[in-house]
Amino acid sequence: MSTAKGIGWFMIFLIDGLIFSIIPSYLIVVYWQWLNSLTIGGDPIYTLVLFILFLWVVSLLISLIYYVASVRAVVQRKNDDLGISKGVKLFGTVSAALVIIFMIFWYFFTGGAIAFFSWKPV
Repeated sequence: MSTAKGIGWFMIFLIDGLIFSIIPSYLIVVYWQWLNSLTIGGDPIYTLVLFILFLWVVSLLISLIYYVASVRAVVQRKNDDLGISKGVKLFGTVSAALVIIFMIFWYFFTGGAIAFFSWKPV
């Protein structure tokens, strides 16, 4: 892997790590009271809150994997034998592209609001 490829993969993996850590953490902080106020027949829905917390922990683990992959891309940028696996490359590229495209479309179609960060609980 050349130096340019290593730095490129570092940037992609760093963006993925930021996407998978910042957006879910922001949504958990903003929606936490709203999630706890949801009720069915006067009883709170704790299962939904636990499921959302589980998804948040999973997203933080995925972001940790991408932070490690970004460091690995920089360290191994001059070694072609120890390349980055295809699954990590494919998932990283596709997920970053989808989230960035979604955020760009959201920005243009809502008149300047930033996706995920402009959502407010009802």
